[in-house]
Amino acid sequence: MKQEEFLAAFKEVFVYQARKKFGLSDDLSKREKYLRPLTIPVYVILLYFFTRNHYDIPLVLLMLVGCAWLSAIAMDSIRMIYNRRHTLAESNKGFREVEDFTFREKLFTYLIPALVLTGIFASGMLVITFIRTGELQMHVFVGMLSIPPVLLYNLRNDCNFKFK
Repeated sequence: MKQEEFLAAFKEVFVYQARKKFGLSDDLSKREKYLRPLTIPVYVILLYFFTRNHYDIPLVLLMLVGCAWLSAIAMDSIRMIYNRRHTLAESNKGFREVEDFTFREKLFTYLIPALVLTGIFASGMLVITFIRTGELQMHVFVGMLSIPPVLLYNLRNDCNFKFK
């Protein structure tokens, strides 16, 4: 059953990402184990400070960083889910790793979760900013601008880009 392997892989990757986010994963360095749990509270404090004081440019930059971070997490997670699903399958028939996908398949495989996760985050930022300031700003648009650079970075080997 393809759904069973996908759900099992999704659960494993979700738990791994949660453990990694809170600094509990075994593959993190000692420095990362201490710094990762501080990332979200620092982000929320900066978000509150920038919206309260109406600092538009730092808020937009914070938004871009947050959305790029979430896009990278979404793309990394979907790659891990497909690769884990490939290893969980009893017979590998019908299951491929992301590295075996065509360029178009990789593009959509990475783009869909990045759009969904980043869209949810950017919409949340829009609501938070509206509640705090009463202004509707272009957070969703700005958030979506962070996806193409992360997508190009993940597809760099397929596009034969040379990053120096």
